[in-house]
Amino acid sequence: MKELPKIYKGDITKNIDNNKKVCRFKNENKSPDIEEVLKEIFNGIGYPYNIGVIIRTKDNSYDTTLVSRGSKNVVTIDNEVIMIEDIISIEKKTGN
Repeated sequence: MKELPKIYKGDITKNIDNNKKVCRFKNENKSPDIEEVLKEIFNGIGYPYNIGVIIRTKDNSYDTTLVSRGSKNVVTIDNEVIMIEDIISIEKKTGN
């Protein structure tokens, strides 16, 4: 069998530590921003009315799905209009 030529291997003389310079942690204790959750629901894969949500406002609590979003409000599948500024917390139901 014929011997193949050797492959060039350059020497690495500098220290490579790319992963040590930048590190990002997800803060589990921080509640997600309302705008972030709404963007995730309406800009994610699938239809927003297939994602169940629990919305808490200063006056009421809703266990529903969202159909539409405007600049100042959201509309549920039950045809209720909820002002975004009134929402205290919004969370997606697990298992969707």
